[in-house]
Amino acid sequence: MDKPTPRINSSLREKYIDKTVRLTGKLLTFSGDTALVEATDGGQVLVKLNKQSSWNTAYIEIIGRIEKDFSIFEYKSTPLGDQFGRHSEGSTRCDIDLFLYFRYGIG
Repeated sequence: MDKPTPRINSSLREKYIDKTVRLTGKLLTFSGDTALVEATDGGQVLVKLNKQSSWNTAYIEIIGRIEKDFSIFEYKSTPLGDQFGRHSEGSTRCDIDLFLYFRYGIG
């Protein structure tokens, strides 16, 4: 069984330096070995990608370690699709929160 990992947003990163966390969000930019993700609270998070990354959807869940510069070093990720959060304009945060509630009982 995998070790439990807290789900965080961008504002909680400082509490988890050198800890493993989960972050759900929307891919904003992808460049080389880094990506910029919009977290559920609207904040932006820099993700340092591992060599096996294959982000082929707009929405992802990342499991990784928070670095001292508040970026996340990716251990693994799960694609959540391209339509996730598109039910109405500007509803990404609400839709991600609902997804987490129904899938994991969080919230």
